Amino acid sequence: MTEAEINRIIMLGPFEISKGGCTITLGDTEAKVSPRAMDVLIYMIEHADRIISTEELLHRFWSSVASDHAVHKSIAELRAAMGDSVRRQRYIKTVPKRGYKLLAPVIRDSATEAPAPQPLPARMKQYLELFDLRQFAVACTAVIVLLGLGWLAESQRQVQLPGDEFVIGVAPFRFESNGMDTNRYLVDGLTSTLINGLSNLGPLRVLSLNSGLEPAGGRAGASRLPSQVTHVLQGTLIQADDRLRVIVNLVQAHDGILEYSGRFDMSQGDLFKIQDAIVGNIVNALAIHLDDENRAQMEDWGTRDAIAYDRFMKGDFHNAQFNPDDWHLAIGYYQEAIALDPAFVNAYLGVVTAANNLSVYSRNEERRELIRLVADMHRAVASLDQNHPALESIRAVELRMAGNEYRQEEAVLRQQILSGNPPDFAMAHYALLLMSGRLYDEASRFLDRAEHVGPFELSPDEIWSYRVSLLPPAESIPARKLQLQERPKHIGFLGALARELTVMGRYQEAQPYLERQRMADSVGISWQLTNSIVEASRGLMNREDGQFRMSGSPDQDAAYTHGAASFIMGDFATGAEAWRSLDPLQKRWLLNLTPQMEMYYPLAINASSEYQNLLDELDVGKSWQRTLMEGIMVMEGVTGVKLSDTAYSYYQQGRFMLRNNLWTEEQWPVHARATSILSEP
Repeated sequence: MTEAEINRIIMLGPFEISKGGCTITLGDTEAKVSPRAMDVLIYMIEHADRIISTEELLHRFWSSVASDHAVHKSIAELRAAMGDSVRRQRYIKTVPKRGYKLLAPVIRDSATEAPAPQPLPARMKQYLELFDLRQFAVACTAVIVLLGLGWLAESQRQVQLPGDEFVIGVAPFRFESNGMDTNRYLVDGLTSTLINGLSNLGPLRVLSLNSGLEPAGGRAGASRLPSQVTHVLQGTLIQADDRLRVIVNLVQAHDGILEYSGRFDMSQGDLFKIQDAIVGNIVNALAIHLDDENRAQMEDWGTRDAIAYDRFMKGDFHNAQFNPDDWHLAIGYYQEAIALDPAFVNAYLGVVTAANNLSVYSRNEERRELIRLVADMHRAVASLDQNHPALESIRAVELRMAGNEYRQEEAVLRQQILSGNPPDFAMAHYALLLMSGRLYDEASRFLDRAEHVGPFELSPDEIWSYRVSLLPPAESIPARKLQLQERPKHIGFLGALARELTVMGRYQEAQPYLERQRMADSVGISWQLTNSIVEASRGLMNREDGQFRMSGSPDQDAAYTHGAASFIMGDFATGAEAWRSLDPLQKRWLLNLTPQMEMYYPLAINASSEYQNLLDELDVGKSWQRTLMEGIMVMEGVTGVKLSDTAYSYYQQGRFMLRNNLWTEEQWPVHARATSILSEP
C-alpha cells in the first residue's frame, strides 16, 4: 500500500473513513474493521454509482474456494461499524438477487480531491473588488429573503403534510377460552411487552390504546383513535384445553382495511416463555412485513407467511454451521416453517439438505431414520406438484444417502447431462463421483462448468467446499482455516485440517483442531476417524492398543475407521476384514473418503495387488474408475471435458490409476511422494 493510500481519508456521509487505519469514525466514536472489510468498503465507494454483485466481490477479494458467507460477513461487519442494519438500511442497501449498493454519499476523498482552494478572506477580497458594496448588500438581502421563504414553505409543508410516519397503536388483546381462564394474566401483560418489542424495530412509533379505541372496521371506529395513529395492532388469544392459538391483525387506522394477518399455535407452558414466544413471533413478522426489502426476499424464497420465513431463515443459519447439533436444530426450524406454510417448497428442501449432511456423520440407525424423513419430504413436494424441479434434487439426495446406489446415481446424472438441459446440481454431483475415482483433474473441470446456486434457492451442493477437497494439503490447509473463521464448528473441515496437518508433520498444530472436532461432533464417529488416523500416522497406535481394539469391535459404525487405521499400520488382513463388513449405508464413506485416506498408507499397502483387488471386490476400484472414464468420454461433446492424457493412457492400458491425477509430485506430502503407484495391467 502506497503512502497516499495509507493516508487516504474519505468523508462518506457522516463518517470519516481511514483506509490505512481501517477505521470508521462518527464524531468521537471510532470503530475498527478488518482490512478485508475495509477493502470491500473502498471498492463500493469507488463504484458508488452502481450495484455490486456478491460474485464480483468474491472474485476480487477472495479465493475461488470461498463462499458467499465471506461477503455477507464483511457487509455485516461494515453495517455494525456504521450503526446500520438489514432492517434499517441507511448506508448500505441489499438489492435482492443483485448485490449491494452504497447509499451514503461520498462527500470528500483525499485520493481524488482538487488542489486546496484559496483561503476565504482572499476570496472575499476578490469578490468585493468585482462588486460594489451596494450591489453586494442587495444580493445578500435577496438571499436571506429567499432562504426565509424556503424555510417558511418547508415549515408549512411539514405542518400540513406529516409524511409517511408509521405510528402503531397496540390494542389490548382479547381473550377467549372454553371455560378456563388460566392465561388471563398472560393476556394482560402482552400489550406492554409488545410495545417494548415493537419499539426496537426502527423508524416507527408505538402507542398503547385503551380498551374500546381500536377501529371497528370503518371510519366511525377510526374517529375514536388518537390522530397520530396510522395503524392498529389487534390480537386475540384463544385457549382450548392445553393448546393456545394467537391471531394478530394489523389494520389501517383511517379505514380499518386489513394490512397484515398472522396466526400461530403453541402448547401451554411457562407463562413468561409463552409471552416471549408470542411477542417474538409478532415482532419478527411485522419486521418483515413493514420492510419492503425483507418482504420481497421472503416472497423470493417462496412464502408469504412471515413467521414461516423467520423459522426458515433460522434453519438456514443452523444448517450452514455444519455440525450434528446444528443440523438437528435446522431440521426442527424447517419443519416448523412447513407446518406454518405447507406450500413452502424451499423449507422441504431445507429439511432434505440438513438431513443429507447429518447422515454423513451419523450412526447407521439414525441414517435410516433420516432416509425415511427425506422420503417423506419427497412425497410431500410431489403432492404439491408432481413436476416440481425440486423433486430432481431430492431424488439425487436419496441416491446419495443410500450409500451403495452410486452406480445408479452415475447413470442418472450421465443421462441428465447428455440431455443438454441437466438440473443445476448435475455437474457438481458428477464431479464428486469423479473424485471417488481419483479423477481429480476432470472433476476440477466439471466444477468449472457447474451451476452456482441462486440467491433464493437451496441446493444439495456446496461447490466451493468440493474445490477445497481438490487442493493438496499445503494449499488446502490455509483454505480450510479461512472457512473456519466463518463456521468454527464445521466438523468436516476441523477433521480434515487435523489429518492434513499431521501428514505434513505439523503434529502440535493439529491437536487444537482435533479437540475442536471432538467438541463439535456430538455423534462421535467423525472424530473417532480423525483421531485414529492421527494416532496411527504418528505411530502412537498399535494392534494391541485398547483404543484400537475398541474401534475394531463388532460396532459396525466403526468398521470404516478400523479398516483405514489398520492399513496405516500396515495390517492389510485386519483392514480388509473390517471393510468387507461395512453396512451398505457406509459405502458412502468408502466411496468419498478412501482416495483421501490413501496418502496416509505405507507404500507396501498402496502398491500391493491385494489392496487393489480389495477395492475391486468392494466395487470402488478399477471397474468403477473405468465406468467414470467412459462417462467422461461419452459426455465430452456436451460438457467439453475430455480425459486427461494421464487418465487416457491408464484407460488404454487397462490399468488402475491409484493416485489422483491433479497434483504434481511436488504437491504431495514429503513422506507420501513415494506413493506414485502405477499398477500392472
